[in-house]
Amino acid sequence: MIEIEYIDLDDIIEADSNPKDHDIGVIYQSIKRFGFNNPIMLNEATGKLLAGHGRLQTLKMMKDNGEPAPDRINVEKDLEDDRIEFWYVPVLKGVSIDNVAEAQAYLLADNRITELGGWQPMDLMESLTDIIEQTGNLEGTGYDLEDVETILGDMESTTFEVDDKQMSDVKEETEVTVAVGRYKFKVPADDFYDWEEMVQSSTNSKDVVDISLWIKESLGLN
Repeated sequence: MIEIEYIDLDDIIEADSNPKDHDIGVIYQSIKRFGFNNPIMLNEATGKLLAGHGRLQTLKMMKDNGEPAPDRINVEKDLEDDRIEFWYVPVLKGVSIDNVAEAQAYLLADNRITELGGWQPMDLMESLTDIIEQTGNLEGTGYDLEDVETILGDMESTTFEVDDKQMSDVKEETEVTVAVGRYKFKVPADDFYDWEEMVQSSTNSKDVVDISLWIKESLGLN
């Protein structure tokens, strides 16, 4: 059975091998802004970490630097010396993988599958716009304004295209493939014409440069 247990930070053992690198600075910003919201995972068979090495390393860095514990990390004082703190971390327990190679396969999959997911560029830009407008910054999201400019630059490198085959078969297809620069995303076929009308009414163009300028203006980047 899967359950959450709070374990002393210093008692958590990392996996013997973890080839995934981590941007501790970005993880730190995220934890500082949002708190510790994603429990790490232990392999019951080995007592070692299956997922969450970057988060664990970030917590250790914060504790070693004397920073206050983030939200959802439980803190207890040493009974003899209240200057000493013990940080208790939410850990997902109940997963047991006996085979060492199979456990390593899961560790790789946990990181790799997320990388392969990609983004829907228009939805991403809309989300970034909302965050900037409502909060004033992108700190802790893994994005900054330079990243936004890079994305828009990539979008401007080619024309706005709709797959001809998808358009001709729109009644038979469930999705229409749309390319903006090097990014591709799908629009439900039933919603495509409403989506296209929304873009055209906002930009009066199908050209990716016009679309990019519209996005930039909405982000306040001009």
